Amino acid sequence: MSRTNPYKKKKRSAKKTILIFGEGLGEESFLKHLRSLYSQDSGAHAKIQKGRGGAAERIVVDSHKTPGDFDKRFVVVDNDKTKEEMERARQGAKKRGIELIENTPCLEFLLLLILKNGQKISERSSSWCKKEFESKYIDKKKRSESREYAKLFPRELLDDKRHEISELDKLISILEG
Repeated sequence: MSRTNPYKKKKRSAKKTILIFGEGLGEESFLKHLRSLYSQDSGAHAKIQKGRGGAAERIVVDSHKTPGDFDKRFVVVDNDKTKEEMERARQGAKKRGIELIENTPCLEFLLLLILKNGQKISERSSSWCKKEFESKYIDKKKRSESREYAKLFPRELLDDKRHEISELDKLISILEG
């Protein structure tokens, strides 16, 4: 008959594991910042990984090939590609059981929506949004550092804006479990 050691720490395990696969470096850094704020006590383990950019369908395939037994897989892509390319990505994601989250037109537009307090920004091109965000908020060289996002996006701001911006609310909900 064996006795257990009462001082031995029990192994912790996540109740749910998810993969969030971002299109590129910007998505990865912002998602890691969100994870640091919202998934600490959720019981879900979220792995954030970046793709190499390119075609939306290729990003879906790369996320599917990521090793791991995840309960759910999500892919975050910019919706600034052609209609045909996005439709192929949607079909590929559906076939593989991956949920596709589309930023229209891009992640930087979502970030600008959060930061522009009360100012309406109309639908702009993806390149305009990237230039605007990088010139006024985070320089291109620092986009890979999640602490830069922590300075601009405190939890209070994100909690306030998540009720107005459905894409942000969806990302936060995923991380909360």
